Amino acid sequence: MKNVLKIAAFIVGIALLLCGTIFVLAWKSPRYYTVKSSVEGGPFIPFSQYNGNHPRPFVVEKGGVLIFGAEHTRNPKDPQIRSIEAAWRHFRPTVALVEGRLGFLLPRLMDPVETLGEGGKVKELAEEDGIPVYNWDLSKEELARGLEKKFTPKQIALYQVLLPYFGNMRFGKPAEPASYLQLDRAAFVGLQDSIQSEADVDRVWKQHFTTLDWRDVSDERPLPGFLAEIMAATNDLRNQQLIAAVQELTAKGEKVFVVCGSSHAVCVAPAFQ
Repeated sequence: MKNVLKIAAFIVGIALLLCGTIFVLAWKSPRYYTVKSSVEGGPFIPFSQYNGNHPRPFVVEKGGVLIFGAEHTRNPKDPQIRSIEAAWRHFRPTVALVEGRLGFLLPRLMDPVETLGEGGKVKELAEEDGIPVYNWDLSKEELARGLEKKFTPKQIALYQVLLPYFGNMRFGKPAEPASYLQLDRAAFVGLQDSIQSEADVDRVWKQHFTTLDWRDVSDERPLPGFLAEIMAATNDLRNQQLIAAVQELTAKGEKVFVVCGSSHAVCVAPAFQ
Protein backbone atom coordinates (compact mmCIF):
# COMPACT_ATOMS: atom_id res chain seq x y z
CA MET A 1 0.00 0.00 0.00
CA LYS A 2 2.83 2.39 0.86
CA ASN A 3 4.44 1.76 -2.51
CA VAL A 4 1.17 2.46 -4.26
CA LEU A 5 0.81 5.74 -2.37
CA LYS A 6 4.39 6.69 -3.20
CA ILE A 7 3.82 5.98 -6.89
CA ALA A 8 0.56 7.97 -6.85
CA ALA A 9 2.25 10.90 -5.09
CA PHE A 10 5.10 10.78 -7.63
CA ILE A 11 2.66 10.83 -10.56
CA VAL A 12 0.69 13.70 -9.02
CA GLY A 13 3.93 15.61 -8.39
CA ILE A 14 5.08 15.15 -11.99
CA ALA A 15 1.65 16.25 -13.25
CA LEU A 16 1.71 19.38 -11.09
CA LEU A 17 5.26 20.17 -12.22
CA LEU A 18 4.26 19.73 -15.85
CA CYS A 19 1.19 21.96 -15.41
CA GLY A 20 3.28 24.60 -13.66
CA THR A 21 5.88 24.55 -16.43
CA ILE A 22 3.20 24.91 -19.10
CA PHE A 23 1.61 27.80 -17.18
CA VAL A 24 4.94 29.63 -16.96
CA LEU A 25 6.06 28.99 -20.55
CA ALA A 26 2.75 29.26 -22.42
CA TRP A 27 1.81 32.54 -24.04
CA LYS A 28 -0.97 34.42 -22.32
CA SER A 29 -3.54 36.17 -24.48
CA PRO A 30 -2.70 39.90 -24.65
CA ARG A 31 -4.81 42.20 -22.48
CA TYR A 32 -7.29 44.56 -24.10
CA TYR A 33 -5.84 48.04 -24.46
CA THR A 34 -7.99 50.47 -22.48
CA VAL A 35 -7.98 54.05 -23.73
CA LYS A 36 -7.68 56.25 -20.66
CA SER A 37 -7.12 59.75 -21.98
CA SER A 38 -9.41 62.02 -23.95
CA VAL A 39 -8.31 61.70 -27.57
CA GLU A 40 -9.56 63.62 -30.57
CA GLY A 41 -10.07 60.58 -32.72
CA GLY A 42 -9.93 61.04 -36.43
CA PRO A 43 -11.73 60.51 -39.71
CA PHE A 44 -12.36 56.95 -40.85
CA ILE A 45 -14.17 55.22 -43.67
CA PRO A 46 -17.47 53.68 -42.48
CA PHE A 47 -17.41 49.95 -43.07
CA SER A 48 -20.62 50.24 -45.08
CA GLN A 49 -18.59 52.23 -47.66
CA TYR A 50 -15.65 49.81 -47.72
CA ASN A 51 -15.43 48.19 -51.18
CA GLY A 52 -12.38 45.95 -50.90
CA ASN A 53 -10.56 47.58 -53.83
CA HIS A 54 -7.06 48.05 -52.42
CA PRO A 55 -3.63 46.40 -52.31
CA ARG A 56 -3.16 43.38 -50.07
CA PRO A 57 -1.48 43.61 -47.67
CA PHE A 58 -2.38 47.26 -47.03
CA VAL A 59 0.26 49.10 -45.02
CA VAL A 60 -0.04 52.54 -43.44
CA GLU A 61 3.08 54.15 -41.98
CA LYS A 62 3.34 57.66 -40.64
CA GLY A 63 5.37 59.02 -37.76
CA GLY A 64 5.09 56.71 -34.79
CA VAL A 65 2.67 54.18 -36.25
CA LEU A 66 2.87 51.32 -38.74
CA ILE A 67 -0.41 49.54 -39.47
CA PHE A 68 -0.02 46.24 -41.30
CA GLY A 69 -3.36 45.34 -42.83
CA ALA A 70 -3.12 41.65 -43.57
CA GLU A 71 -5.22 39.05 -45.28
CA HIS A 72 -5.92 36.64 -42.43
CA THR A 73 -3.70 33.59 -42.74
CA ARG A 74 -2.57 30.52 -40.84
CA ASN A 75 0.02 29.56 -43.41
CA PRO A 76 3.57 30.07 -42.06
CA LYS A 77 4.83 30.18 -45.66
CA ASP A 78 2.46 32.97 -46.69
CA PRO A 79 4.58 35.81 -48.19
CA GLN A 80 2.78 38.20 -45.83
CA ILE A 81 4.66 36.66 -42.89
CA ARG A 82 8.00 37.62 -44.41
CA SER A 83 6.56 41.08 -45.11
CA ILE A 84 5.54 41.42 -41.45
CA GLU A 85 9.04 40.45 -40.35
CA ALA A 86 10.62 42.96 -42.74
CA ALA A 87 8.25 45.74 -41.65
CA TRP A 88 8.99 44.97 -38.00
CA ARG A 89 12.78 45.15 -38.51
CA HIS A 90 12.43 48.38 -40.49
CA PHE A 91 10.08 50.10 -38.03
CA ARG A 92 11.57 48.86 -34.72
CA PRO A 93 8.44 49.37 -32.58
CA THR A 94 8.25 49.87 -28.83
CA VAL A 95 4.74 48.42 -28.47
CA ALA A 96 2.57 46.09 -30.56
CA LEU A 97 -1.17 45.88 -31.03
CA VAL A 98 -2.82 42.69 -32.33
CA GLU A 99 -6.37 42.00 -33.42
CA GLY A 100 -8.45 39.87 -31.10
CA ARG A 101 -7.56 37.40 -28.36
CA LEU A 102 -4.76 35.13 -29.51
CA GLY A 103 -5.32 32.22 -27.17
CA PHE A 104 -3.03 29.46 -25.92
CA LEU A 105 0.36 28.61 -27.42
CA LEU A 106 3.45 26.74 -26.25
CA PRO A 107 6.45 28.36 -27.93
CA ARG A 108 8.85 26.02 -29.76
CA LEU A 109 6.26 23.25 -29.68
CA MET A 110 3.49 25.05 -31.62
CA ASP A 111 3.86 27.26 -34.67
CA PRO A 112 2.53 30.76 -33.84
CA VAL A 113 1.18 31.42 -37.33
CA GLU A 114 -0.37 27.97 -37.78
CA THR A 115 -2.06 28.27 -34.40
CA LEU A 116 -2.82 31.98 -34.03
CA GLY A 117 -2.50 33.51 -37.50
CA GLU A 118 -0.58 36.66 -38.39
CA GLY A 119 -1.16 38.01 -34.88
CA GLY A 120 0.86 35.07 -33.60
CA LYS A 121 3.84 36.17 -35.70
CA VAL A 122 3.66 39.68 -34.24
CA LYS A 123 3.43 38.22 -30.74
CA GLU A 124 6.52 36.11 -31.47
CA LEU A 125 8.46 39.15 -32.71
CA ALA A 126 7.41 41.17 -29.67
CA GLU A 127 8.50 38.36 -27.33
CA GLU A 128 11.90 38.25 -29.03
CA ASP A 129 12.35 42.02 -28.62
CA GLY A 130 10.86 42.16 -25.13
CA ILE A 131 8.19 44.74 -25.90
CA PRO A 132 4.57 44.79 -24.66
CA VAL A 133 1.68 43.45 -26.74
CA TYR A 134 -1.95 44.51 -26.37
CA ASN A 135 -5.21 43.51 -28.01
CA TRP A 136 -6.43 46.71 -29.70
CA ASP A 137 -9.97 45.36 -30.00
CA LEU A 138 -13.07 45.96 -27.88
CA SER A 139 -14.41 43.10 -25.81
CA LYS A 140 -17.56 41.42 -27.11
CA GLU A 141 -19.38 42.67 -24.02
CA GLU A 142 -18.47 46.29 -24.82
CA LEU A 143 -19.48 45.76 -28.44
CA ALA A 144 -22.83 44.30 -27.40
CA ARG A 145 -23.54 47.43 -25.35
CA GLY A 146 -22.60 49.62 -28.30
CA LEU A 147 -24.91 47.69 -30.65
CA GLU A 148 -28.01 47.77 -28.45
CA LYS A 149 -29.03 51.18 -29.78
CA LYS A 150 -29.61 49.76 -33.27
CA PHE A 151 -30.33 46.04 -32.95
CA THR A 152 -32.44 43.67 -30.88
CA PRO A 153 -30.89 41.40 -28.22
CA LYS A 154 -31.62 38.29 -30.33
CA GLN A 155 -29.92 39.80 -33.36
CA ILE A 156 -26.84 40.78 -31.36
CA ALA A 157 -26.64 37.41 -29.61
CA LEU A 158 -26.97 35.46 -32.85
CA TYR A 159 -24.21 37.51 -34.49
CA GLN A 160 -21.77 37.28 -31.60
CA VAL A 161 -22.39 33.59 -30.91
CA LEU A 162 -21.82 32.66 -34.55
CA LEU A 163 -18.99 35.08 -35.42
CA PRO A 164 -16.13 32.68 -34.51
CA TYR A 165 -17.67 30.04 -36.76
CA PHE A 166 -18.05 32.48 -39.67
CA GLY A 167 -14.40 33.48 -39.26
CA ASN A 168 -13.10 29.92 -39.13
CA MET A 169 -15.02 28.96 -42.27
CA ARG A 170 -12.37 30.78 -44.32
CA PHE A 171 -9.95 27.99 -43.33
CA GLY A 172 -12.35 25.20 -44.25
CA LYS A 173 -15.63 23.88 -42.91
CA PRO A 174 -15.13 22.49 -39.38
CA ALA A 175 -16.02 18.86 -38.72
CA GLU A 176 -17.82 19.96 -35.55
CA PRO A 177 -19.47 23.35 -36.14
CA ALA A 178 -20.91 23.48 -32.62
CA SER A 179 -17.41 23.64 -31.14
CA TYR A 180 -17.02 27.14 -32.59
CA LEU A 181 -20.19 28.55 -31.06
CA GLN A 182 -19.51 31.10 -28.30
CA LEU A 183 -22.75 30.48 -26.40
CA ASP A 184 -21.61 32.44 -23.35
CA ARG A 185 -21.88 35.66 -25.37
CA ALA A 186 -25.68 35.45 -25.24
CA ALA A 187 -25.36 36.62 -21.62
CA PHE A 188 -24.10 40.02 -22.80
CA VAL A 189 -27.66 40.84 -23.90
CA GLY A 190 -29.47 38.86 -21.20
CA LEU A 191 -30.27 35.77 -23.30
CA GLN A 192 -28.18 33.20 -21.44
CA ASP A 193 -31.29 31.22 -20.51
CA SER A 194 -32.71 30.99 -24.02
CA ILE A 195 -29.55 30.38 -26.06
CA GLN A 196 -27.70 27.52 -24.43
CA SER A 197 -27.12 24.96 -27.19
CA GLU A 198 -26.67 24.36 -30.89
CA ALA A 199 -30.40 23.59 -31.08
CA ASP A 200 -31.20 27.00 -29.60
CA VAL A 201 -28.98 28.65 -32.20
CA ASP A 202 -30.80 26.73 -34.94
CA ARG A 203 -34.15 27.86 -33.55
CA VAL A 204 -33.22 31.56 -33.43
CA TRP A 205 -31.50 31.37 -36.84
CA LYS A 206 -34.60 29.92 -38.50
CA GLN A 207 -36.68 32.81 -37.16
CA HIS A 208 -34.64 35.08 -39.41
CA PHE A 209 -33.24 32.89 -42.21
CA THR A 210 -35.43 30.12 -43.59
CA THR A 211 -33.51 29.09 -46.71
CA LEU A 212 -29.91 29.27 -45.48
CA ASP A 213 -28.00 27.17 -42.94
CA TRP A 214 -25.56 29.10 -40.72
CA ARG A 215 -23.13 26.21 -41.16
CA ASP A 216 -22.61 27.32 -44.78
CA VAL A 217 -21.86 30.98 -43.97
CA SER A 218 -18.33 32.45 -44.08
CA ASP A 219 -17.25 36.01 -43.33
CA GLU A 220 -15.13 35.93 -46.50
CA ARG A 221 -18.36 37.01 -48.20
CA PRO A 222 -20.98 39.54 -47.07
CA LEU A 223 -23.08 38.10 -44.26
CA PRO A 224 -26.80 37.66 -44.92
CA GLY A 225 -29.50 40.13 -43.92
CA PHE A 226 -29.13 42.12 -40.70
CA LEU A 227 -25.89 40.28 -39.88
CA ALA A 228 -24.12 42.42 -42.50
CA GLU A 229 -25.48 45.56 -40.83
CA ILE A 230 -24.29 44.38 -37.43
CA MET A 231 -20.86 43.58 -38.86
CA ALA A 232 -20.63 47.09 -40.33
CA ALA A 233 -21.68 48.73 -37.06
CA THR A 234 -19.30 46.48 -35.10
CA ASN A 235 -16.36 47.30 -37.33
CA ASP A 236 -17.04 51.03 -37.04
CA LEU A 237 -16.90 50.74 -33.23
CA ARG A 238 -13.73 48.66 -33.43
CA ASN A 239 -12.05 51.05 -35.87
CA GLN A 240 -12.78 54.00 -33.61
CA GLN A 241 -11.19 52.06 -30.75
CA LEU A 242 -8.13 51.27 -32.89
CA ILE A 243 -7.64 54.92 -33.82
CA ALA A 244 -8.00 56.05 -30.21
CA ALA A 245 -5.56 53.41 -28.92
CA VAL A 246 -2.90 54.31 -31.48
CA GLN A 247 -3.30 58.05 -30.90
CA GLU A 248 -2.98 57.65 -27.14
CA LEU A 249 0.13 55.49 -27.42
CA THR A 250 1.87 57.72 -29.97
CA ALA A 251 1.07 60.75 -27.81
CA LYS A 252 3.13 59.02 -25.11
CA GLY A 253 6.06 58.73 -27.51
CA GLU A 254 5.57 55.05 -28.36
CA LYS A 255 6.31 53.56 -31.77
CA VAL A 256 3.24 51.42 -32.42
CA PHE A 257 3.14 48.38 -34.70
CA VAL A 258 -0.42 47.27 -35.47
CA VAL A 259 -1.52 44.09 -37.18
CA CYS A 260 -5.14 43.89 -38.30
CA GLY A 261 -7.29 42.75 -41.18
CA SER A 262 -6.69 44.75 -44.35
CA SER A 263 -10.21 46.22 -44.23
CA HIS A 264 -9.46 47.78 -40.83
CA ALA A 265 -6.23 49.31 -42.13
CA VAL A 266 -8.04 50.84 -45.11
CA CYS A 267 -10.87 52.21 -42.98
CA VAL A 268 -8.62 53.84 -40.33
CA ALA A 269 -6.02 55.13 -42.80
CA PRO A 270 -7.57 58.65 -43.10
CA ALA A 271 -6.84 59.24 -39.40
CA PHE A 272 -3.12 58.78 -40.02
CA GLN A 273 -2.59 60.26 -43.47
